[in-house]
Amino acid sequence: MWRPPLPHRAGNCPPCPSPQPHAISQGEGVTIAVIDTGIRTDHPVLKGRATEGPDFLQANDKSQSWYGEHGTAMASSILDVAPEAKVLGLRVVRDEDDPNYRGGSMSNPDALSQAITYAADHGADVISMSIGSRVLWGGFNERDLKAIDYALSKGVVLVGAVGNLGDKTDGGDNAISYPSAYPGVITVAASTPDGSRASFSSVHSYIDVAAPGVSVYEADYRSSGRTSGEGTSAACALAAGVSALIVSKYPDLTPRQVERVLERTASHASRGYSAETGYGVINAEAALQAAAKLTPEKKVAIGEAGTGLHFGPGDDGTPKTYSQGVDSFKVGVAAVGALMTLLTMLGGFWLFKSGRRVQRQGSGSGEPRGPVAYPQYVQPQQNPYQQPAPPHDQWPPQQ
Repeated sequence: MWRPPLPHRAGNCPPCPSPQPHAISQGEGVTIAVIDTGIRTDHPVLKGRATEGPDFLQANDKSQSWYGEHGTAMASSILDVAPEAKVLGLRVVRDEDDPNYRGGSMSNPDALSQAITYAADHGADVISMSIGSRVLWGGFNERDLKAIDYALSKGVVLVGAVGNLGDKTDGGDNAISYPSAYPGVITVAASTPDGSRASFSSVHSYIDVAAPGVSVYEADYRSSGRTSGEGTSAACALAAGVSALIVSKYPDLTPRQVERVLERTASHASRGYSAETGYGVINAEAALQAAAKLTPEKKVAIGEAGTGLHFGPGDDGTPKTYSQGVDSFKVGVAAVGALMTLLTMLGGFWLFKSGRRVQRQGSGSGEPRGPVAYPQYVQPQQNPYQQPAPPHDQWPPQQ
């Protein structure tokens, strides 16, 4: 099973997978769009293999010391796995050290959809999204979903990080995070060296696979060297690199086939699915060997009947028996609805009791009293074959 090894202590050489996958593919001819915080193309780890595209935040701060911290690290991990590939940096969010950082929210709400569309139109074969919504009451954006559908229709593989909100002891709420939760995105969890879920990795039914997410040796934007990082962001970048190896060697495979080959060759695929790590930790060598046996599928237009749960013809293999997790927005709406229903029931019960009290108070005189007492009627003689019509206000409204 492929995992990034520990850094070489004698020097500063980059980590790389075991030689077996690289004997099959090194990502030649593939472009991976890194939709992130921007990248530093002059970093030694990226130099000559990276370009910077438009800044979809429409800012002018590439010269600042904090620019491209996260994106540069992600690009380096991708290139460690696919060393002959090229990366294209597209900025949609700010780094935490950015003085204008606002919890990961986008100053341009259309930045992600614009970046995905730009990548699909400018030669990207794989899109890596080590980003996630941190908005408690939202995150879904229909324009983003349409952009993802557009990229998939052009055969682009999209990979997303599930999020780092899985550790409740550290304040995590395991909220659903976009863009990884969108249909069509290969969602990646973070694993530990023994293949289990990293404690911070979110747990959701839409996770597809896992990748190493602790002690990942990635580019350090503050220097010309590297540093140890962790997170589902790193796991997503590594999975995007493996996807690039597959796309490079077998360019006619559809995005759905790339996803399924990653799932079927993952560490515990034979034992079944887990909402913590999907089908397990990806295995680059096994995935490449399995991809060699596939026949490219006929492309199916997005929205066409039979496209399956996510994309492409048929089911993508995600189990239907796992709960979707907690959607904060829906929980909030349900709570408000339940409160309103409770108040309505309490109000109705109070009115009912009030009416009963008024009736009891008026019973001593033999005549009804109060606004809620019902008038007394004497039935007249009628034709036995004719049903009597009830008085106008004798009965309460129909339930």
